[in-house]
Amino acid sequence: MTKEIKLGAQFRDASFSSVEIRADGAQKKLALSASSTEPYQRIYGTEVLSHDSKAIRMDRFSRSAVPLLFNHNWDDAIGMVTGARIENNRLMVDAQPFDTQRANEVLKMVEGGLRNVSIGYHVHEFSVNEKTDTYTATDWEPLEVSIVTVPADATVGIGRSQELAPVSVRVNVAQPAAQAAFYKETQMAEAQAAAGVSAVQVIDNGMQERLRITTINKLCAQHKIGEDQRDSYIGEGKSAEDVATAILDVIAQRAKSGVKPTELDLSKSDTQKFSLMRAVMAAHDKNWSKAGFEAECSKAIAQRLGTVPDPHKFYVPLDIQRKQLPTPTDMTQYGLHKRDLAAATGSAGGYLVGTNNQSFVELLRNRSVAFNMGARSLSGLTGNVTIPRHTGAGTAYWLANETTGITESQQTFGQLSLTPKTVGAYTEISRQLALQSSPDAEGLVNSDLAAVVALALDTAVLNGSGASGQPTGIINTAGIGSVTGTSIAYAGILEFQTDTAGSNALFGTSGYVTTPTVAALLMQRVKFTSTASPLWEGNVLDGSVTGLRAMSSNQVPSGNLLFGAFDQVVVGEWGVLEVEVNPYANFAAGIMGVRAMYSLDVGVRYAAAFSLATSVT
Repeated sequence: MTKEIKLGAQFRDASFSSVEIRADGAQKKLALSASSTEPYQRIYGTEVLSHDSKAIRMDRFSRSAVPLLFNHNWDDAIGMVTGARIENNRLMVDAQPFDTQRANEVLKMVEGGLRNVSIGYHVHEFSVNEKTDTYTATDWEPLEVSIVTVPADATVGIGRSQELAPVSVRVNVAQPAAQAAFYKETQMAEAQAAAGVSAVQVIDNGMQERLRITTINKLCAQHKIGEDQRDSYIGEGKSAEDVATAILDVIAQRAKSGVKPTELDLSKSDTQKFSLMRAVMAAHDKNWSKAGFEAECSKAIAQRLGTVPDPHKFYVPLDIQRKQLPTPTDMTQYGLHKRDLAAATGSAGGYLVGTNNQSFVELLRNRSVAFNMGARSLSGLTGNVTIPRHTGAGTAYWLANETTGITESQQTFGQLSLTPKTVGAYTEISRQLALQSSPDAEGLVNSDLAAVVALALDTAVLNGSGASGQPTGIINTAGIGSVTGTSIAYAGILEFQTDTAGSNALFGTSGYVTTPTVAALLMQRVKFTSTASPLWEGNVLDGSVTGLRAMSSNQVPSGNLLFGAFDQVVVGEWGVLEVEVNPYANFAAGIMGVRAMYSLDVGVRYAAAFSLATSVT
C-alpha cells in the first residue's frame, strides 16, 4: 500500500566524514564526504539513505544549485557545490568556497581540524520494512551541504527558506490489519486539511501517532510480546504508557505460569504430606530417615540451584510455600489425626476457633501493609527481572507558520531492574512442640516465620535504605514528592493529591499510609471548624482520608505520612524458602532456633506517584 506523509527538510551527519583541501592555483577547493548508508534514528523509525544511482536526485548538482553552508544556516553560505558522485556507497562532493572574509574564516577552521560535515535533504519516497521499522529513502534530493561545529544538531542555528518547506513523501508499506485505524485517522486528517484545517496540524497529528506506534513496537520487542498482542495494542489506540502497564501484567502472568526451579509440580497429596516440623526435627538431629520425602524435595531444589546439601539446612519447594493446611476431611484422608479442642475455653482451644491456616506466602502477604494497599507481586521468579516504565513524554510544539518544521521529540522509556535480596527470619521452638508434628504446630511455626518475614518486607517496601543488602523503599526512592509543614490540616491533606496530580501521577488507587500516632492526630482534626468532619475517618488502623483508603502501621517511620498509588510498587519474590536449624539455641531448655531465608526485591515504577511528609505532629 502507498501512503503519503509530510516532512520538512531532513538533516544528518555524514558518517566517516572527511574534508580535503586542494589548491587550484591561488584558489582553494574542498572535497567532502557528504552522506552514507549508515542508519539514522528518526521519530518515525530508523532511516537509511539508499545510495543507488537512481535513488539520489542529482539535478541540483548539475545546475550548481547546492550551496555550501556553515551550520545549515542559509544566511551563512560560504561557497557552492560544483560536482557530486557516488563512491563506495557514499556521496562525495566538490565545493568551491567564496572569495569572502567569512569563507576564509571557515577555511581556517577546517585547516585547524574542523572536519564535521552534515547534509540537508528532502525525502520523496520511502520503502518500509515493518518488521525492523526501517525506512529506506529510495528517492531523495540533496538541498545543501554544511560544515558544522556540532554534529547531529539539526535544530540550532538553522536558517529558514522555502527550500525547507514540508513536502509530500510517498511511503510504500503493506497495510497490517491492526494499523488500519491509524491510516483511517490519517485520511480523515487529510480530509480536514482539504476543508481548511491547517496542514501543519495534520503533520503533527500524524507524527504523534507514528511516535506512539514506534514506541509500542519497541516495548513489545524488548519484552518479547507477540505480534498479535502488539497489533491489538496499536489497533485499540492504547497509549505507550498503557502498554507499559499491560506488559507488567504479562510479566506477572509469566512469573505465575513459567517453569520455576523451586517448584516441583507436586500433587495435592504430596504437598499435604510435606511436614515443615518433620524436616526441622530431621535437620536438628541430622537424621533424615524419618523425613525421606522432605529430604528428596530439598535435594531436588538443591540440584536445580547448584548447591551442596547441608544436613542442618533444607529448601522448601514453592508448591509447599503456597499450600493450604489440611481441612478435617483432608486430615482423615492423608492419615493425619488431631485431638479434640474445646471452643468454649480459650486455654482449651478457643483461641484457635475461627482462625484460617494459610500458606507461608499468603501469610506473608496478608500481614503486609504494602500488599494490602495494592503493591503488585511477581512471585516465583528465577532470574533478574526488568519492568518497563515511562520516563519522559514527547513534546508538542506550536508552529510559527506553514513553512515551520516540527522539532523532533521522543517518548522515553526506562527499565526498572529487580534483583534478589535476601531477608532472614528467626524463631525459637521447643523440642516438645516440634515432636508433635501436627497441623497446629505446623501452622504456629509457619505463621511465626511468615510474620517476621512480612515485617521485614513491609519495612523494605516503605522505607528500605537501598544499602547493606536492603531493597530501596518508597521513602528513599529519588523523585518522590514532598509536603512541608508539621501540623497537617485539610489543606495539607489535599496538597498530597495536588503534588502527585502535578506530575500526572494521581491515580484512583492512591491512598495514605502513616503511623497509628499520626492517624490518631488526623482523627482529632476536622476539615471544617465546629463540624464532625475528621480528616481520618474510621478507626486508627484502617480508615479513609478524603474518600481514599488509609492504613497505619508501626512499620512507617515516626512522624511520616506517605501518600501514593501503591499499585505502582512491584515486589519480586524469588520462590525458595531456605530453612536452617540451630539445635543449640538454648541447649539447657531444649530450645532450637529456626532461621528462614527469603529472597525478594522492591521497585517503584513512577516515583512521582508518591508524596511524603516527614514531621507530622
